[in-house]
Amino acid sequence: MTKSFFSRLFAFEENIDITDDVIVLHRRNLVIKNIILLSNIVYSILLFLIAYTTKEPSDWLFSVLSFPLTFFINNVIKRLIFGDRHDKTKQEVAMYVLSLYMFLSSILIYARLYQNQTFETAAYILLYYAIVVVSLYQSRRLIMWVFQGMLAAITVIHFVWTYSINRTYEGMSLGEFLNAFIPTKEAVDIFLRTTLFIIFMVVVYAIVSIGSYMQEQRKQELIKRREVQTDFTNIVSDLFSVVLSSKKNFLDRQHVDLVYQMSEKLAGYFGLSHDQIDYIKTYSKIHLKYKEVEGLVGNHMAEDESKFEMLKEKTNLGTQIAKRLQLAQKAEDIARAHVEGVATLQFSQEMNEIQPQIESQVILLCDLYVTMRSGKSYKRPYPNQTTIQLFEKVFLPYFDYFLVERFLKFKNEFEKTFNEY
Repeated sequence: MTKSFFSRLFAFEENIDITDDVIVLHRRNLVIKNIILLSNIVYSILLFLIAYTTKEPSDWLFSVLSFPLTFFINNVIKRLIFGDRHDKTKQEVAMYVLSLYMFLSSILIYARLYQNQTFETAAYILLYYAIVVVSLYQSRRLIMWVFQGMLAAITVIHFVWTYSINRTYEGMSLGEFLNAFIPTKEAVDIFLRTTLFIIFMVVVYAIVSIGSYMQEQRKQELIKRREVQTDFTNIVSDLFSVVLSSKKNFLDRQHVDLVYQMSEKLAGYFGLSHDQIDYIKTYSKIHLKYKEVEGLVGNHMAEDESKFEMLKEKTNLGTQIAKRLQLAQKAEDIARAHVEGVATLQFSQEMNEIQPQIESQVILLCDLYVTMRSGKSYKRPYPNQTTIQLFEKVFLPYFDYFLVERFLKFKNEFEKTFNEY
């Protein structure tokens, strides 16, 4: 629950399409707004803590006056973000307003706390914190704007607030100021702070550049994946449509139920494992689920991961259905070839290459038995004795010898199952 809560507030890719730049920017604006809200709470606690400690009326006044200003700015930001989430201009304006507010708030907090030695370092770190927050936008253009603005801002902060150099060296010419200021510890400290800031900004810019590049690569990869996925789904959908429309005669429920019952019995008589028997039971009837993959046709897009997984499951189901129909077609081809007297050695070899697994052979044998016992457009129903003789003399090359042997041993059971259905 906690993870879900934080993901909803601070995850940049929570239920969004990363190929839509405007939606991505809108989501980032929301996350940054939530971070700013959290920052404002911390700032308020800090200001009230200082006011309580110093007992100065001005500190209490500053703390109280910060509320209406914060409320007004937050209201403006909300209007920009939620006004039109698909308007790129509004979302970009919101991005710059949020960034500017982040910097101004950190500068104002520093201006309020720099004279307090206890909080001066923490307040100075807030300037870097503001940069890190803005870098979450992964925008190189924005981070360059930030670098220039903050470099000017911290220079003013160092000279005006941190060391009050403007008052200390007031009235001096530029040459006199440089001669007096450069040898001081304050000059060294300002130089070190500025150097560290520049190094920090270079690192942040590198991180933002890498992140921006990786995000763009991910987006392009997803776009290509969707294009390939759409083409693949179109092809698979067309194939399923053709297969299902041409194999309706294999979807007779009575025929399928008989094959199901006999396959389960034969698998047990042959000594297959429970897992194999369960597979045979599922596979023998799986083509009756064809309606579940008909929705695949005309639904060619998977816009998010959940739909993609659903499409993947339907495609896998469709593959199993197509294979089962192929097995049913194999039984039909064998029966018809021998009824019409056109079966050859080459035909037998070709048939034996189709799904030779023992589980498929179990289903095929039962399917062929039911087919021979049933009436077809090309033949009359064969009696049980004639069908058994075909398995003893004609159909044996299509199956494992011991499988046929077990079938013949329990032939009366299979005849009973067929007659009682």
